[in-house]
Amino acid sequence: MGLFQSKVVRPKELHRLTYVIVGAGAFGASTALYIIRKYPSAKIYLIDRTSLPYEGAASWDWNKVIRADYTTIRYMQLALEALEQWREDPLYKSFYHQSGLAWEARSLWGGIHADASYQDVCQVFYNQSSGWAEATKALHEVIKTAVAEGVEYVKADVKKVLFDENGSVTGVCTDKGESFLASHTILATGAMTANILADSAPKRPEIQLGGRMVAAAICSAMVNLSEEDAKYFRQGPVFVNDLDHVIGGSLPPNSDNQLKVYRDQSFKNTIFHEASGQEISVPPSKPSYGQWDLTPGMKNELLSSFEGIFGEKSRDWELVNYRICWDAVTPTQDPIICEHPHAKNLFLVTGGSFHGYKFLPIIGKYAVAMMEGTLDPELTKIWAWDRENEGEAHEGMFPTREMADV
Repeated sequence: MGLFQSKVVRPKELHRLTYVIVGAGAFGASTALYIIRKYPSAKIYLIDRTSLPYEGAASWDWNKVIRADYTTIRYMQLALEALEQWREDPLYKSFYHQSGLAWEARSLWGGIHADASYQDVCQVFYNQSSGWAEATKALHEVIKTAVAEGVEYVKADVKKVLFDENGSVTGVCTDKGESFLASHTILATGAMTANILADSAPKRPEIQLGGRMVAAAICSAMVNLSEEDAKYFRQGPVFVNDLDHVIGGSLPPNSDNQLKVYRDQSFKNTIFHEASGQEISVPPSKPSYGQWDLTPGMKNELLSSFEGIFGEKSRDWELVNYRICWDAVTPTQDPIICEHPHAKNLFLVTGGSFHGYKFLPIIGKYAVAMMEGTLDPELTKIWAWDRENEGEAHEGMFPTREMADV
């Protein structure tokens, strides 16, 4: 239970409270929308570094995979719930494309992936109900809707969480020295979570993330297709190939005739945080995390994934719009959605682990339930600050190598 017993605020009380949500990615935006819809008289600040969702964050992207294919029933149920909203809710459905998702396939869709790398694979998995979403556009729409319904969007760079004399959290402070005070402070800060906690309470080791969550990155790129090629490849699915030398996937062309490929093999960027005396992984301090500055090694890995997915079809294509995508990854790829056990009134809604975006339509509902004390016990257990580690859901997602070595 931590150092103290946290008072559970009942739902009938939440409408009178003030919320500061740091991070306007999928988790933060969804949480803001659900709070304002359930408690219209609550005061809610949604804070991010730019006037639109921060381009360095994992939620910003041309497109994201939307699927319900999980190895656990609980996550499959959550993903199916989200998928229903992607298909039916007017807020989301115009951004969703049900292309289907294939895990290695050869003869379908006119032979799009006929000469991909298959090694000894003889059977493949194909889910017609999955697809992809126009990620940034959908996220922008959620934020616009939340603001229209009463959320105040603030452009600011939050540096620290504020504590009172009892160690409880009272809000946040920005790089300009401006304070936003709140009864509930919610960190939906993704890859910057460890850094913010370290800067906020460097002499309190119990506040720090430790190995619970690590800032990690994967790489992606785009191909500009001709109108004819785009029409051909648009009939295909999201395609995932996890063979050893490929480890990646592709998404069908978007409205700009751009086809995306990504590498599902992460890395971290470890630094020594002097004030707290610990090593943590943080994105580079360059603007937008230096996300457009890929090394030759990163580009070569992407090329290996690209060729393993499309084979000979990729020989004449040029990869463009290279990007490094940063997210917060937990050892089991479960998010952390809980009140901090050692910092009253501080809540974490983060840890997307490169698969959290699909839950944009629903994750805020579960964040509100967590703050109300009504979250399902099973989810409370697997989303807790401290929980059992029964093995990784996707071993390539938790970083074991350094950015500098790629």
